[in-house]
Amino acid sequence: MFNILSMLRKNSAESDPLESEKTITRWINDLPAGNVLNAHEQVLQKVAEFNAQTAPYSKERLAVLLSLDEYARALQTSLSQQYLRNPRMSRVMESRLWHAVYKFYWEVARGYHGFIMSYVSNPAGNPLQTSLPMLTLRAVHNLGNVFKWHYFRYEKPADKLWLRLHNLYRVAEFEGFSKTELTLYPASSETTRCLDQYTRILLLGQLDTSALYPKQIEMADQWLNQWSHLIEQDSQFNPDTHTLYVAQSDDVGARRIRNTEFSESCRFMATARLHEKIQQTRSALQNGKSPALLGLGEDCRLPDCFEILDYAERQWGPLDKREQRKSPRTSAKKIIDVVHGFNEICAVVKQGKNGADVLHEVDAELKYDEMIDMKLYGFVTESTRTRNRHSSTAPSENAPPHERWVMEDMSEHGLGASVPADSNDWVRLGSMVALKIERDAEWKIGVMRRLLHAEDGLLLVGMEVLSNAPQMLLLRPQATHVLQGYSVSTMDTTDATLPVPVIFITLTDDGQGELLLEAAQYTSGRSFQSGTGAKKNMIRLRDVIEKGDGWMRVAVDIAKDENPT
Repeated sequence: MFNILSMLRKNSAESDPLESEKTITRWINDLPAGNVLNAHEQVLQKVAEFNAQTAPYSKERLAVLLSLDEYARALQTSLSQQYLRNPRMSRVMESRLWHAVYKFYWEVARGYHGFIMSYVSNPAGNPLQTSLPMLTLRAVHNLGNVFKWHYFRYEKPADKLWLRLHNLYRVAEFEGFSKTELTLYPASSETTRCLDQYTRILLLGQLDTSALYPKQIEMADQWLNQWSHLIEQDSQFNPDTHTLYVAQSDDVGARRIRNTEFSESCRFMATARLHEKIQQTRSALQNGKSPALLGLGEDCRLPDCFEILDYAERQWGPLDKREQRKSPRTSAKKIIDVVHGFNEICAVVKQGKNGADVLHEVDAELKYDEMIDMKLYGFVTESTRTRNRHSSTAPSENAPPHERWVMEDMSEHGLGASVPADSNDWVRLGSMVALKIERDAEWKIGVMRRLLHAEDGLLLVGMEVLSNAPQMLLLRPQATHVLQGYSVSTMDTTDATLPVPVIFITLTDDGQGELLLEAAQYTSGRSFQSGTGAKKNMIRLRDVIEKGDGWMRVAVDIAKDENPT
């Protein structure tokens, strides 16, 4: 008797979790608590196994898919937040998180798509008919997230994804529920429509996501989830109101209206109400309302929020309001030398052309390791002096290692290049680089403005040139208070602060300019001193013009020091 009961329990324990809603619920309850990624990976595996089955698309099987999808919602949210809040995570961790979240959205959308196609192939008396609106809504929503996660990695979604999206929405149109208000998931009290989710994806694709950070893409997506209901789609074109259109028979997203020849599959969108909403939101922000209360999300920070709002309005507006390229690009195949890392950039700019003649560099005779000794001990050690006396390495031999890229095109203000994606994981939007074009004697300073992963394993990089003639200086921070000190070897120990490397990119005759420095060195109003003896200048940091990946572009005032110390 005991053996029979044991066998029954064993057979019960080994039953397929995908067999029914009851078995999958029991399996979910046994998932490990406290390890989100591990639990998520197990659920993802089960959804993939579900899609691999060849069993009929029944209501019983649908209940299993619904249970897996709804349980994983919290896991998806947690992993997505982890991905977005850690932009500098290791490549291995980034890849693991991205694939986990992306694959789940894809497998869930694929699962719902199978049920929908099962109904389409045999609609008469199909028991799935009552569930079809909810299935289509979730399929469109999750497929939209597939698009978004491609954008996070600066990838262009495959053409077949657009066709699948269009076909799903056409089902909603044909069955007459495209504008039916539905609750997307039980945990949410808000309703949405297939039309809203479809529009959300089309408008997100209108943004130049190659120039946006993942956090900015996510922010725009949150806005569209709230605002996409402001846009209706019409089958007849009205030149006075319509701005965008989508051809549902084509493998592309929405496009701006440039001509008046359209096929029957075209749907037309007017964005006037969306523009009005953006303007109202901007006005409320200017009047002191917080972004969170306006539904803009907790990550929306002023004044950056204004810039994203303005950018989105231009991208979703008529063609004449869209942001235009500053200058045309021309094809130009050349080799360029590239150096990254702030200190490395300073080194090549210094060695290539020292532009310190205008401001006079601080204490040229004082070596960097001597300055460290002063910081640590208050004097320069004999070992450091001996090492420096015997050091005769030429500056060119100390040049930082550089990479060689292939330049594809160039314009008056920048250039485009292609590099292998796998071997350049440091490449990010906002990264600063030093550039030297083939046979060009001078280094330029550039910033990465656009990224796009090509299908051939290359990463296409668009860079804006900030300066064609940068000037590197070491500036001494001005002390806020002076302490009595002593001199060692003619050097005052009260002035033993380490110099701060900066790169001047503009300098005017009226004592103003712009410089680049590491973000950790910036404080508004902070003053520095440059030069030696009677030829000293005071440099005061003003407003931040731009924040990059670990660096800042800052406006400065430059004045002659009337009381040099």
